[in-house]
Parts: sequence; structure tokens; C-alpha cells
Amino acid sequence: MSKFNHSVKVPTQYKVAAKILRTALEKQKSIKSLIFEEKHARIGSLHAVLRIYSENRGAVDRAIEESGLLKENPKLDSVLAKVLVTELIFGRGLLNGDSRPVQTVRTFKERLQQAISGTGFQKKELNPRYVRINTNLHSVPEALEYLARNEWRRKEFDSDISYADFLAAIRTLEENEFMMDLNVEGVLIFHHKTSHYWACHDLVKSKMFILQNKATCLAAELLAPPSGATVLDMCAAPGMKTLHISNVMKNQGRIYAVEQSKDRFKALCDITELAGCKIVSPILADALTIGPEQCPDVEYILVDPSCSGNGMQNRFKVCEEQKDDKRLFKLAGLQIKILSHAMSAFPNVKRIVYCTCSLWKEENEQVVQRCLQLNPSFKLLNCKKALRNKWTNVGDKEYVKIGKNCLYCLPDQDLTDGIFLAMFEKVNED
Repeated sequence: MSKFNHSVKVPTQYKVAAKILRTALEKQKSIKSLIFEEKHARIGSLHAVLRIYSENRGAVDRAIEESGLLKENPKLDSVLAKVLVTELIFGRGLLNGDSRPVQTVRTFKERLQQAISGTGFQKKELNPRYVRINTNLHSVPEALEYLARNEWRRKEFDSDISYADFLAAIRTLEENEFMMDLNVEGVLIFHHKTSHYWACHDLVKSKMFILQNKATCLAAELLAPPSGATVLDMCAAPGMKTLHISNVMKNQGRIYAVEQSKDRFKALCDITELAGCKIVSPILADALTIGPEQCPDVEYILVDPSCSGNGMQNRFKVCEEQKDDKRLFKLAGLQIKILSHAMSAFPNVKRIVYCTCSLWKEENEQVVQRCLQLNPSFKLLNCKKALRNKWTNVGDKEYVKIGKNCLYCLPDQDLTDGIFLAMFEKVNED
């Protein structure tokens, strides 16, 4: 007689996760977009298990192979097995329900663990959860008071702490602790296990707290427009950096926020309105058609154009991303056009920050190099110095006078998304 109760169904979250993973593997589609197509699913739990699988795919697949799980259970769906093993060994450490697939994987727990330990595998370190205070609606002291009332403990550090020691402090955060960021005012750092907690939090839904990776916050930090300035955000949607710029400016001045996609433009308008951005003027247009007639007196410009996005950690890749030279060539061409337009079309501009979520030199140092050749009235400023030298990773030294002045955020080293930044200043004609 079978020891399994065949009438017990597999929990819905496991079935949906397996469905998404199967489509992603077979059709090479984005896991993230597939998750959001499942409108009735518990998105938080899907995010967690599929993210963990995408980051540990090799180890999961090897453990299944070496434990003999599928060989001894040929009727067990192979993709469902990946989901269950991920949750049991790499995720929460337990499985819900008593369906036959769940019980089968449970009985293999020890063999799966032995298979993993035999490979010398170490679980990938997950980066922390970054939460930025939207000072349009909520002051930093008010946010800290709220956290204290809710029994969050602030982990303090000395003001002269080194960047290496700061990163070490992040790695040892307890689940009930948080830190203030070293580089960007108003950025809070929490343990990675709080990611789902904050994703569902009322203060995030009301835009008092913003879920924004620390790396992308560096763009507004480096641009640093003062209160009352006039700013142009050339590729503004979905609006996180636009919102942060308004915070830096204390919601005083003017920000022209340009976006050419109608859907993304709506998202930009929604977030800036909900987040209390009183100084934002959204413009539905191609950035290359915008000039001083539509956006007069622009002094500061953020150029954050379309890019390959290979630095983003939330893209849930289920295969190694291959370098596509043809696509990079097209993207770089567009990036050069937009950055060069920013440099040449606005006579009053003082500073420009160029930002991509790419780690390819073709979209980064090479774009900077070409735009400086086309626009000799601009020079590079040193991003590392702007962060009080509290940073490590800079550009490629092979790009003379360029690499050392640019900044990279590297996921495994800086505990952030992968981002590139360059900061330009117009040279005084005198």
C-alpha cells in the first residue's frame, strides 16, 4: 500500500512557481514579468523562491542529479522538483502540505544536503533591503522615531568609518536592526530577510518610504542640485530618481521629467503625484526633441537612458546572460546621442550625471569617451571624491583620464545593483 495520500494537492504557490519557471526555461522569458502576469498569485512568495533558484541554479540542479531524486521518482515533475528543492534546501527550510511531491522531496532532504556539501558550495550572499525616506512627506527624524517605536534597533557606526568596515557592518546586520547609509542621506539599510515585509508595508504603499536600491540613489546624490535649481531628467520613468532629486532640492525649484512611452509616462505622473513632488513638470516626448524652448534655464541634467540592464540584480536570470555586441552597438549609439544632446542643447547647464544599470564598457566608459570628444566644453569630475572617497570601485584605468573619475557599483562587492555613473561639468569659457 502506498505511504502517500494521492488526494492531497500540491500547494498553489508551488504549482504557480513551477509554471512560471517552466515558461522561463523553455521560452527564455523574464521571470519577473511572468510573476506579475499571475495576478492572483502570492507575489511575495513567488519572488523569494524564484529569485533564490535563479541565483543558485547550478547548485540546485546538481543536488537533484546527485541525490537521485528524479531517477528514483520518474513521475515527479522535474520543474516542480526544482521549486521544492529550492524552498527546502536554499529557502525557508520547510515545505507546506503533505502532497506526494512535497513528501517525496522531504524524504530526500538529507541526501540533497549531502550532495550540496560534497560540492563545497556556499550559498550566495543576498544583498540588503534598501529603503529610502521620501522627505517630501516624512522627515528623517520622524522616520527614525517611527522605527524606534516599532522596535527596530539602529546599528550605529563612527562618522570616520572606512568604506570596507561599513560594508562589513552591513553583512552582520541582525534581522531587527537597520543602519543609515554612509553615502546617501535618508537611505536605510535592513537585513535581506525583511524584503517581503517592506514590500507589503503601508508606508511604502503611501510612498512615505521608497524601495530604491542604494546604487540608483547615487545619481541624485552626485547631481546635487540645490533648492531652487532647474533640473532636466531626460529619461525619467518610472520616476524613482526624479522623486529623489526633488528630495535633494527640498521640493523647491523645477524638474522637467521627460518620458516618451505613454504607459511609462503615466507611471511617472502617478508616482510623482502620490509622492508629493510639487516641482515636477512631466513631459511626454522624445528626449532628443527637447530643448530650451520646452525646458528653459536648465542647469542640471540627469541622463539615465535605455541600456542592457545587465547590472540589475532583480532580473531573475535563469541562464547566463550572453553579451550581444549588435545590441550593445545600437544602445551605445542612442546613449551617445542623448548624452551629447544634453551637453550641446542647453546653454545654461552646469552639471550632468550619466547613469546606466549596465556593467559593459561599451555603454559606459566608451560612451563617456566619445561624448567628451564631441563636446570639449565639458570635463569629468571625480565621482569618488564627491563621495568623500568612501568608495572603492571606479572605471577601467585603460580609459585614461576617464576610468578613474567614473564610478561602478558592483553587486558582489558593494552589496547593491550593478550601476555605472559619470559626472560632467561645463568648463568656464574664460
